[in-house]
Amino acid sequence: MARDLVIILAGGAGKRLLLLSRYRAKPAVPFGGIYRIIDFALSNCVNSGLRQIFILSQYEPRSLWRHLDFGNPWDLNSMGSEVVILQPYIGNAEDRWYEGNADAVRRNMHFIEERTPDSVLVLAGDHVYKMDYRPLLDFHKQRKADLTVAVTRVKPEETPKLGTCTLDGQKRIVEFHEKSTDAKSTLASMGIYVFSRKALRECLLGEDAGMETAHDFGGDVLPALVRQNRVYGYEFRGYWRDVGTVGTYFETSMDLLGCRPPVDLSDPDWPILTNFEDLPPAFFADDCRVSDSLVCHGAVIKGTVESSVISSGVIVEKDAVVRNSVVFAGSAVMGGALVNLSIIDKQAVVGERAKVGYGVDFSPNHEHPDLMNTGLTLVEKGSIIPAGSVIGRNCQVLRCDRGNEALILKSGHNLS
Repeated sequence: MARDLVIILAGGAGKRLLLLSRYRAKPAVPFGGIYRIIDFALSNCVNSGLRQIFILSQYEPRSLWRHLDFGNPWDLNSMGSEVVILQPYIGNAEDRWYEGNADAVRRNMHFIEERTPDSVLVLAGDHVYKMDYRPLLDFHKQRKADLTVAVTRVKPEETPKLGTCTLDGQKRIVEFHEKSTDAKSTLASMGIYVFSRKALRECLLGEDAGMETAHDFGGDVLPALVRQNRVYGYEFRGYWRDVGTVGTYFETSMDLLGCRPPVDLSDPDWPILTNFEDLPPAFFADDCRVSDSLVCHGAVIKGTVESSVISSGVIVEKDAVVRNSVVFAGSAVMGGALVNLSIIDKQAVVGERAKVGYGVDFSPNHEHPDLMNTGLTLVEKGSIIPAGSVIGRNCQVLRCDRGNEALILKSGHNLS
């Protein structure tokens, strides 16, 4: 019987997510009200019948461990299933931190070899999509490929941030460019790789492969194998987003709204599973107003919510307005406050009559002009915005520990 092993790469720091990944692993960032980003890769695996999973972690792993809960929410603790979290450890003088995703897999090859899989499916833990991996694995085995890369069409403006490739008539990748500003193709790597076990061993450990020091799949391993005519491309035509920046995270969150969202979280045939907290149903006051929004269990809505994602346990008080925003679990927007075009992290409080994401000054944040230039404002977990405060666009609000009204503004914009 064929055996397929899954490796989910979940060790990156996610610096481009700024405050959202300051104290948590990027795959553990909340998404869609009750989920974490890694839930999509994990649920895809379970729905595809893949139940032997290694998760490689490094940065802020505790947030990930708590959420995974030994695989219980995905029934990965049952007979024939396995979920193992692997992270760097000190065992001898050569042990060190992972130096890239390929290096992370190389450092754990002995665990992979012990399972003797036929194929190894390598996934990123920070992408939002729904995909049945079985056709991909069948495609790989039918062609007896060393490596198969899942690819998808993207907008031309997205290509400088991704690896792009060209396929021949046999679906072989004949050209690959990693994050090129003059890409010849809009067919992009999804960061999903299927290796034969032999090929994975050879390219990561074999001295003759010339890649024994390769650190990254996209930057080192894939280009080298393409030059050897050993890589095929499997085209995926569904919805897929890399949520590696604040901007793409917010855009993907907004994609959840509407009557027919491109990624349907309520599809019973392909459920997205998660580790969620038991809370009572959401409460909506008689005079509240809610439109085109996701509102999760335990939320209390007394004010106005428009085109927003309201996570579990959030309180929106009377006369408060939340518009075009994402509010994480346990936060509160007090009476008369305004939250607009903002992401409010967990357990934050926006004080009475405070305004977050206010005004028409869309000047880029002076510390992060390339990441905060679309008007989005971020509020860190546990922050308390004092009553009556005014915070403008492209700002970061950091929590500090100087009493209840603790606020640090990381931008040159308005605070009064």
